[in-house]
Amino acid sequence: MAPVPVADRAAELKRVATFGACDGLGIVLGLVAGMIVSHQAAHAVWAAALSGGVAEFFSMANGQRISDSRSGWLPPLAIGAASLAGCALPAVPYSFSSGTAALILALALCAAVAGVISWARPEKGALAVVETFGLLIVTGIACGLVGLWL
Repeated sequence: MAPVPVADRAAELKRVATFGACDGLGIVLGLVAGMIVSHQAAHAVWAAALSGGVAEFFSMANGQRISDSRSGWLPPLAIGAASLAGCALPAVPYSFSSGTAALILALALCAAVAGVISWARPEKGALAVVETFGLLIVTGIACGLVGLWL
């Protein structure tokens, strides 16, 4: 097998990490929105997000590996780590705070992760920002409504 050029390898890692971070962020938005509106305790939100992040790591890494076994170990590790970070990082405020303060910090971290995702996307500018933030807002609203329904 011919060696993969470094530029192609870097682009592939960026692509899978962007996918993983977006997936992880979608998961945490769903967990946090649903749990907050259904009045769950802050420690439960943190535990769910961290557990979800760990599950994301293994699930996404395994999915990447079995879908492209020739890619080696780095792309699965990148997508797994990005999924874990995208899922767990925004929920960190619930590990030490609760209520409005934790929610504001969590939303700020969600926006920061979404900003990085927007920057990393191949589409640049307003399209990347509007699509990324728009889809994440829809995800949060939909999952919040599920939490209200329960």
